[in-house]
Amino acid sequence: MAIKKLRLKNYRNYREEEVEFSENISLIYGENAQGKTNIIEALYLFATGKSHRTKNLNELILYGESFFEIELFFEENRYEQTIKIRYEKGKGKQLLINDVKKEKMSDLLGVVPSVLFAPESLLSVKGAPGERRRIIDIVLCQTSKQYLFDLQKYNRIIKNKNFLLRELQSGKKNREQLEVWNESQAKSGSTIISERRKLAINLEKRMNRLLQGISNGREEIHLKYRTFIEEDKLVFEALLNTIQKNAEREIDQGSCLIGPHRDDLEIYVNQKNSRVYCSQGQQRSVALAMNIAILEELEEKLGKAPILLLDDVMSELDEKRQKYLFDVIGKRQTIITTTEKSKFENAAERMISYIQVKDGEVEKTHTF
Repeated sequence: MAIKKLRLKNYRNYREEEVEFSENISLIYGENAQGKTNIIEALYLFATGKSHRTKNLNELILYGESFFEIELFFEENRYEQTIKIRYEKGKGKQLLINDVKKEKMSDLLGVVPSVLFAPESLLSVKGAPGERRRIIDIVLCQTSKQYLFDLQKYNRIIKNKNFLLRELQSGKKNREQLEVWNESQAKSGSTIISERRKLAINLEKRMNRLLQGISNGREEIHLKYRTFIEEDKLVFEALLNTIQKNAEREIDQGSCLIGPHRDDLEIYVNQKNSRVYCSQGQQRSVALAMNIAILEELEEKLGKAPILLLDDVMSELDEKRQKYLFDVIGKRQTIITTTEKSKFENAAERMISYIQVKDGEVEKTHTF
């Protein structure tokens, strides 16, 4: 699979523009605030159906306009295919895959899988638990429609249960309903915990191999999926029991306190929590290893190579880590943004397509 071309209309700072990509490395360069990251964002939208920068789709519309439209042209199994996303104020989103209208944005998942490595990726190491939950959920949703269904169902249960808990907090008597919601939460939540644990095991193996390569064997990684139940217990029974034991505390606070929506993926390097004890260099290595591990996981599960999106991260990595990343990239299709084009002119013995962006316009495209 390879992406060929991206069309943008009224998207961010692009009036109407077209970008063509190399099957190997495409380097998008230019000064800050010219629109490089906007291209990466649009490509990531085709992978996940969501922006990694905002939840408000109105922000994606060019100032003064009422809609945006983006279209991706890609090739898979020698067939040329297209995906089009349109969003209009007051009318919502519209998705077409090969000119066939789709009812749900989730139909995108797994079609053009992508892995995004950006400066914010360090939040996977040093950020709040929600950042790490989001990352593993994106991976699992791209590889399993069932997981997406389970996660959506679980989130609806939590929303309804929270409403009931606030009613109970105010003195209304609906205690019997709470037992029903507790059981539903445990049933749905247990499947999420089980799938996240499996992914953590797979990522740990991959990250260990990668991190030892980056650190010359000096560092070892351990991933701990931190939940409210013991690992050797049956997940459904243990989760339900824990929820029931904390029922009064949840009523007092009017909120669900137990479950996978509060879990964490803790990352340890040489037995030390990377969020607290690792240097910035180590945290960058861990973030790099995690993104490459996710890339490998998606490739294995989906049977096709994901697109690697590197948004202004080379400046965050020293020369050794940059070389390691280029070695790992191999023949995978990669889109890179940078303000420092000169650093890439002798970076690798491979074809690189250079795309210059200036004030929302693609100035020139050439290949060396």
